[in-house]
Amino acid sequence: PAVELELARRMADEADRHGHQAELLAQRPVLLPTWSPLARAVAVYAGCGAAAGVLMLMLVLASGVGLVDGFTLGAWICAGLPAVAFFGGYLVLGRWGRPAMVAGTPPRYLPLGFLICFLLVPMAYCAYLLLVRGLR
Repeated sequence: PAVELELARRMADEADRHGHQAELLAQRPVLLPTWSPLARAVAVYAGCGAAAGVLMLMLVLASGVGLVDGFTLGAWICAGLPAVAFFGGYLVLGRWGRPAMVAGTPPRYLPLGFLICFLLVPMAYCAYLLLVRGLR
């Protein structure tokens, strides 16, 4: 009985250790688990802004062909695409940027995300204009 009791104690200790490891893993988000919440938010909002920048380039090319007029292009560059990028980043952080087990809601850094998205897309358009004007 003493040997069986010792084996049962060891197995219980090992189960406790595995349970503690599972809790630690459940407190980490799926997306970029080793990053800090601020760095994760900056990366997500910047990635969404970059994707909106690619869409902006497609709109500029469509404008050059005549499919999109200048007013529509300006509206999408100044408001539409940055808003889509911001809400996309917000949704990505809400879905994959929060841990499975968390007491409250993790920060999504809304002002920072708004600033990144609403500056990145118009700045990409300005960079595109400077690049095109510089190559002519």
